[in-house]
Amino acid sequence: MGKQWVRAQIKRNEVQNAVDGAISWVAANRRTAGIAGGCAAAAVLLGLLLLYSYRARRNDAWNQLSLANGLAYSGQIDAAIKTADELDAKYPSSDASGYGLLLAGDILYSRERFAESVKYYQRLLDKDQPKVLMPFALTDLAEALEADNKCPEATQTAERFLAAYPDNFLAPQTHAALARCQLALGQLDAAKAALQKIALQYPDTSWAAWAQARLKSLSEPGK
Repeated sequence: MGKQWVRAQIKRNEVQNAVDGAISWVAANRRTAGIAGGCAAAAVLLGLLLLYSYRARRNDAWNQLSLANGLAYSGQIDAAIKTADELDAKYPSSDASGYGLLLAGDILYSRERFAESVKYYQRLLDKDQPKVLMPFALTDLAEALEADNKCPEATQTAERFLAAYPDNFLAPQTHAALARCQLALGQLDAAKAALQKIALQYPDTSWAAWAQARLKSLSEPGK
């Protein structure tokens, strides 16, 4: 984190130096540059100011995410979630806000506050950015819904994930959530199909071993 902060400060100083230089140039040449030169300098200055503002806001968003992480690791759960909420409210279009929502959802899930975690995963999905987090949001939402005894919704979410990301490394985990919910809903044939798919598609993995064990138990008399 220290090195990242130093790099951020260097970038900020570089932009600030450029802005200061442009301001000085305009001040020194405002009488001789002429209209065209003055307009060009103004455009450059405006561009530099916008770039500086963007970089400052972006760095502040990531710094706030880092603060939320630090609070979570130190056990200050409510403060971490509040910081993630403030990050999303202040910088809703930043990638950092998406990571903050995922962090808040994971914190709540780990505390078995499943209904609350669902809200954060859904907020991330509604935001639809950054794209790299969408598979995580869907899988986590499916498992949170399952844990909250909402298997119909969990099944729909798992199927949505598998349709969109069939080759994602989270797919076996999502297949498992789907199979568990189908069993809970009494959809025995569908659950067996899901378990068979896990066993066939992910051989020599713990997921395959788990699926085979479940299939064996379901084939026993009385199951």
